[in-house]
Order: sequence, then C-alpha cells, then structure tokens
Amino acid sequence: MKDLTTETNSARDKLFNISILSLIILAVPAFALSIIQIIENGPILNFVLFCVAVLFAIIIFIFRNKLSIKLKSHLIASLFIIAGFIGNLFFAFSGGHYLCLIGIAIITVLYGKRLGIIYSIITLLGYILNQYIVLNNIIVREIDFNTFNKDILSWVYGLFTIVITSIILIGSISYINKAFINLVKKLDKNNNQLNTLNSAYKEVFVKVEESERKYKTIFNTLNEGVILTDQDGNIIDCNSASQDILGASKEDLLSVNLHSKNFSFIYPNLSPVPDDECPGIKTLEKGISISNFEVGLQQENQIKWIGLSSEPLKVEGYGVFLTLEDLTREKEQEQEYLLFNRYFETFLEHITDYVLFKNEYGKIIFCSQSLATLTGYSNWKDIIGKSYEDLTFKDKAKEYQEEDDNVFQTGVQLKGKVNLFYDADGEIRHEQTNKIPLFDDDRKVIGIISISRDITDLLKEKEIIREKEAKINLILNSTAEGIYGIDNNGNCTFANQSCLDMLGYAKEEEFLGKNMHNLIHHSYANGSPMSSHDCNINYTINHGEGMTSDKEVFWRKDGSCLPVEYFSYIQMHDGIIVGSVVTFLDISERKKREKQIISFTKKLQKLNSDKDKFIGILAHDLKNPFTSIIGFSQYILDNLEEIDKETLKEFTGIINDSSEKGYKLMEEILVWLRVRSGMMDVDKKEFELKPVVLHTFKNLKTHAQIKNITLSCSIPDNLYIEADINILKTILRNLVSNSIKFSNKNGVIEVGSEEKDNKIQITISDNGVGMDQEFANQLFISDSNETKEGTQGEKGTGLGISIVKELIQKHEELIWVESELGKGSNFIFTMPKAESKN
Repeated sequence: MKDLTTETNSARDKLFNISILSLIILAVPAFALSIIQIIENGPILNFVLFCVAVLFAIIIFIFRNKLSIKLKSHLIASLFIIAGFIGNLFFAFSGGHYLCLIGIAIITVLYGKRLGIIYSIITLLGYILNQYIVLNNIIVREIDFNTFNKDILSWVYGLFTIVITSIILIGSISYINKAFINLVKKLDKNNNQLNTLNSAYKEVFVKVEESERKYKTIFNTLNEGVILTDQDGNIIDCNSASQDILGASKEDLLSVNLHSKNFSFIYPNLSPVPDDECPGIKTLEKGISISNFEVGLQQENQIKWIGLSSEPLKVEGYGVFLTLEDLTREKEQEQEYLLFNRYFETFLEHITDYVLFKNEYGKIIFCSQSLATLTGYSNWKDIIGKSYEDLTFKDKAKEYQEEDDNVFQTGVQLKGKVNLFYDADGEIRHEQTNKIPLFDDDRKVIGIISISRDITDLLKEKEIIREKEAKINLILNSTAEGIYGIDNNGNCTFANQSCLDMLGYAKEEEFLGKNMHNLIHHSYANGSPMSSHDCNINYTINHGEGMTSDKEVFWRKDGSCLPVEYFSYIQMHDGIIVGSVVTFLDISERKKREKQIISFTKKLQKLNSDKDKFIGILAHDLKNPFTSIIGFSQYILDNLEEIDKETLKEFTGIINDSSEKGYKLMEEILVWLRVRSGMMDVDKKEFELKPVVLHTFKNLKTHAQIKNITLSCSIPDNLYIEADINILKTILRNLVSNSIKFSNKNGVIEVGSEEKDNKIQITISDNGVGMDQEFANQLFISDSNETKEGTQGEKGTGLGISIVKELIQKHEELIWVESELGKGSNFIFTMPKAESKN
C-alpha cells in the first residue's frame, strides 16, 4: 500500500501548482496593462512592483520542483496577499482583498487554522497600513480607477468583509481540515497496520511456499506410499512410492475413487479382502483410524505384500490420509528367517558330529543333538546357557576351556586336534576337534564354533584296513585285468599294475588322489567331451547302482584311446557308499572282429532284402505280361479257324505289347540287380552331352507320340561331361520315360543344363501332374519303391527311380526333385564337367 502521508503531500503539491498557476493567470491582464503603462509613461513605481511580483510568481512556478512543499505553500499564500496589497495600494482595486482571502484560504487548507489566523492578522494589519498610507497621501496614486477607497465607509466595509470572511474561511476550512487530518491520521495508522499485516502475510506466504516445497520433496522421497483423498473418496494426490507399490501411474491413481475401485487385495491366508473392509473405505465411511492392515496385491507372477494405514482428515474437502508400506521384502526375509531356523534346527538335530556354539562369556548358545545325547541330555535345547562344567565330561572341562581361551586370544582356528574322552558308559573314545573363531565387524572374537567327530571306530578301521590292504595289493597286482578304485569324489584311491601298464603309466602315484574321470575317461571315442554327469562310473557312486559298458574308451597317458569293457561296482561301508571299484579289459581285438561281423551282417541283410524284392517283382509284375501272352496265344491256337483277321491283329498286338513290357521289366530288373549286387562298374569317359540326350529322345519318340508329347533339348553344343555313357543313357531313359508316364496329352518335356561350381546340372522338366511335397521327400529314400499309375493308367515297378539314384551315387553325384502338385516336376542331377574335349 502507498503511504497516506505521501499521498497528502502529493495533494498539497498539486494544490500549490494550481494556486500559483491561477495567480499568474489572474495577474496576466494587470501585468499586460502594467507593461503598456510602463511603455507609454515610463517606469512608474507601482507598475514596476506589480510586474516584479508577477515575474517572481512565474519564477516560483518554474522552480516549484526544487522547493519544499511547506516553503512553496508559504510563498504562494504570501504572493496572493502581496498581490492584494499592491492592487489596493497602487490601483485602488476594491477586489484586492479577495486575493488576500485566497492566500489565507490556501495556507489554512494546507497547514491548518493556526497559520490561517496568523496570515489573517498580517492581512488586516497590512490592509489598515495600506489605507493609512493612501488616506494620508504618503503614497499618491498616479492612476485611480475608482473612488471606492476614498470613502472611509468603503474601507470599513472592506475591512469588515475581510474579517468576517477570514473568520468564516478559517473556521470552516479549519473544521474541514481538522476532520480531514484526523481522517488521514486514522487512515495512515490503519494503512501502517495494513502494511504490517501485508508484510507479515508475505513472510507467511513465503514460509508456506517453502514449507510446501519441503513437504512436496519429503512427500515424493518417502519410502512409504502416501495417498490423499477428498471427502467423496476420490484420490487427489499420491507420491512416487505409492505408484511403485501399487504398480500404477499417477494419472491412473488420480482417476480412482475408493468406492468404485478395488485393487483386489487378499488377506495373508490368500482369501479376498471385501471392499467394505479395505482401510480407505472403512475410514472414509466410519471415520476410524486403521493401522498396519496387512494385505497382498497380485502383480504378474508374484504377490506384493503391503501394510496399509488410514487416518481421517478432519479438514473440509479432504477425506482420508492413506499410507502404504511395501512389506514384500520383509515377508520374504521373515520366511527366509523361518526357513533358516528350520534348516538350522534340522541340522543340529541330525548331524552326527558334536557341534557347539559358545559366546564370549563361555556360555553355550547352540549345540547338536548328538552332543546333548553324549552328555546325558534328551534335548539339545536343555544345554543352552550352560558351560563345560555343567556337562558330564567335567574332567575335560579345563582342557576344553584352555583350547577356547587360546582361540579367543589369538583368533586362530584350532584344526584336527585329537582328544581322549569318556562317553556316557565310561568307555574311552577318541575325538577329532576343530574350533573356529567367530568375529564381529571389528575383528574381535565374540564366539567359537566347535565341531568334534568321534573317530574311535575310524582309527580301529584304519588299522584293520592297513592289514587288508597288504593282502588286497597282492591279489590286485596278480590279475591281468586293470583295476582301480575311486572315492565319492571320483579321486583315485588305488590302481593295480595291469591298469598302469594298459594305460601307459609307470607308478601308482601318478593316479593316487587324482580325478579318474578327468584323467582317463574325459571323452568319447570320437573325441567329443564327456561330462562327469554323463559318466556311468560316476553314476555308480551317485545312485548306488553298478554299471558296465563296452562302448566307451579310456585314454592313455600318450593321448591315444583304448577300447575297453569296464565294470563299475559300488563300495559300501556300514551301508554307506564310500566309492567305487572299476575293472576293465582291453577289447581292441574284439572291436575289430565286431566291426567285421557288423559289415558282413549289413551285406547279408541287403542281399536278403534284394532277394525278397526280386522274388516279389517276379511273382507279381512278370506274372501279368506272361498271363496275357499265354491267354491270348492259347485262344488264337484254339480258335484259329474261326478268328477273323481284325480280331487276330488285335490279339497279336496285345501279345506283342505284353512281350515288350515283360522284356522292359526284365531289362530293368537285370540293371537293378547288377547295381545292387555291386557288379556294375563305372567306366568314366569324356563325351558331348547333347547327342546322348537326342539319342534318348529317338528311342522314346514312339512313347511320346502316343500322348502327343513334345520332347525338347536346350543343352548347348560342345558341352562335355565326364561319366559312364551307358549308365547316363540308362539314367536319361528312366527319367524321360517317367516324365512321359506322368505327363498329360500335348505336354512338353525339356532336358536342359546349367554349369555351377565346375559341375553340370542336368534338368528333366515336364508340365505333368507333379507331386506333393511329402511324396517328393520320400522319392529318393533308400528301399522306397512306391509307384503310381501314369496319366493313361500306365503301371510300373517302382525300380526306375531307385536305379537312377543308385547309378548317380556310383558317380558320387547328387539327384533331387523340385515339384508342385498339378504343375509338373523338375528332376535335377549333377555330373562333372570334362576338363578337355576329346
């Protein structure tokens, strides 16, 4: 707010400016008249003084901003009064006293009645003095515009007018000014109070903004989720933690109403939480506070556990203040802790070693059930809080305590110390003890873990074993079989001399303590690595089941492999698997004989299969042509005299066709048998390809003409290949015949070629019926002789494609088919390109 004093001074300044400007304007006519008189009559004193007064007023107006308000107020009031005096004194203006009244009014308005009265007295005295000077002719007017001032009554009347008017002006203006000043003071006081309040408000507002920023910062950095709702249950604000916990964006949460949105919370027992039991709704409806309400929220493949608390907000427009704490990790840790305790207690209850945990005060805090049983307690928990002196082995307490004190002082573990002790029956036993220090963060020993094992029986067994080992070694080194033993970790415990000799080692020490799988059984015969998991010998140890194999190898020291037949037997001690013994034989010669037998067996199986196929073809496919020949020829012989010429010609044609089919079938069978029996040799020569194709077309022209099929050759001249020309003719004849068989009338069969990677790809393509992908995939599979009828019912043996495949394989080349049902087929095979043209 603006200061009212400043506003008042500004108003005074404006009043001063208006007053002095009015005075100057009022004086302009008289000033002009004075100038004229001075010009016409010379420098007359009264005119000169008047002009000086006017000029002085003008100077004050020009420099008004350089003067103080109070000085300017006195000057303007004085100028008005002086102007009135000069007017009355020199010009006898009867209205001069009104200028004096204006001066009195101005100073009274600006500074109150006190100055107004002073200025009124000065004006009255000046007016009396002025009249005295004129009446006594002390100053003679050179120009007298009227006779008003010559009459004493007129002066008295003027004086009375000034007095009365001054009293009225001073009284009324003083009353108004006083009221105005009191009002200004009150307003100024109120203004100061308002300014104070405004400053305080600004300070409070700044603090509120700062607090809001701090609140927002804290609000959004809290680990706990925070949600605010209005009185209708609409979420109006939420922090980042609540978004993370609920797995929703802020925009999604701000669109939620607690009454209409259920997050599908569940109780710890996995039953659903009813809507009216959810803390937010319950607090909103009943106005009660709820703390640490534990619920689960299903998110993807896991449940997020949340602790909900809700407080009613007793502020108009607000509803509920919800806090959410992610308890998932806490629940997991709780479960982990419970699971650890369960594991730990199970460990203590079932471990056979004597386990003891002591704190820095010498008190037992945990121990194994085996120790409790040894010391006469039924439950290990009964020993908690006791010391060595409280247990049955009191005679050993001092020795044990000295061991503990040394560990506490040095922080060094006690390893493998063997002690004598008495069990509950008074029998002397041997124990092997390890004592491990437990440190805090400052490396101060705060406890000891003592683990002791009764090794009495072990020592006895070692003695027995030493005696047996001498006998066993004598037996082991007398056998021709390789024998070695391994422990449960697969490390060698012994090896006989035969094992060393067969695997190329000189001393048993080269085996002892080493992992035998990694040393001699690490790979298969083909060199691929064998994992320990796949090792049958390790399987014996892990599963307690003996294994044998004659399909694996052991690896000698020089890196060569040795075919062996091995037997792996588990070794038990007191019902516990302690290792395995492996015996093995060198079966190199046996493997050679097995390979020969397998080879002979495969050849016999192939010959037997060929025999069965051959018999099947003879029994079925050859039967039909000969049946036709015998039937029709017998009919002709029996009815020769009665048969007409046309019928005879027809029957003779059938007999000829059947004979050709039988001959062709026999020819295919002979070729097939030669190929399958290995009697067909490949005589490769270099020759031009195109003439061979054209020769094949010539031999098959008659068959193609029956269906009006066009045979086309796109093979260029002077293209030479290296192959057996007779075998190639057989291949081409079979493939082109096959295309004719499965082509429709007016079809086209083309034989083309393409050079790729120094090979010639020969393609027999047709636009016949084609085949589906499944049939095409089975076409060249070995021993598959499936056949189908041609487009005019032509039958076949199914040997043609098989012969082609065998003949191409004898050239060590490839054949394949590309076909689409209803669009035709492309049979493609390769032959080597000839390096020279002979």
